[in-house]
Parts: sequence; C-alpha cells; structure tokens
Amino acid sequence: MFCYNCGKEIDDNAVVCIHCGVETKNMKLNNDKKIIINNSSSSTSTNPNMRIKKKYNLLLDILLICFTGGLWIIWMIIRPKYEY
Repeated sequence: MFCYNCGKEIDDNAVVCIHCGVETKNMKLNNDKKIIINNSSSSTSTNPNMRIKKKYNLLLDILLICFTGGLWIIWMIIRPKYEY
C-alpha cells in the first residue's frame, strides 16, 4: 500500500504512515483507536549524539572558567593600587 499524502510505500495494515504521520484509510475503518508507535526515532536513549553534546558542554564550561580566571589574575596584577 502507498500513502496517499507522501506517496511512499507503507505496510498494508498500517493505520498511520511511518514517513509523514498522516492516518491511512485503515485508521478511518478501524473503530479501535489504540495506536502504538514503535520506531527507533522516538527513543532518545539510543541517540549517540547526546553524549557528544554533553562532552562539548563540559569542555566549554571548563574553557570559560579558565578564561575568566585568567582575566581576574591579569586584573589583579595590573590594577591601580591605592594607598591610604
């Protein structure tokens, strides 16, 4: 069977197109409205990019802390010294 919205091939018993998400004619014929979407794109635990993103955030935090600490040390060295 082909989706009437996007034209891609889908399972004959599908009630929702897995490519565009539009309901098929089977959905209109089926009185039972229980739909289980079981695809790998809905799971965030298997996303390999999530770990890399956290690693870059940690690296950026450490870099910003070192940069601001370095600026503070430079300011302490060259700041005007007041004598009272």
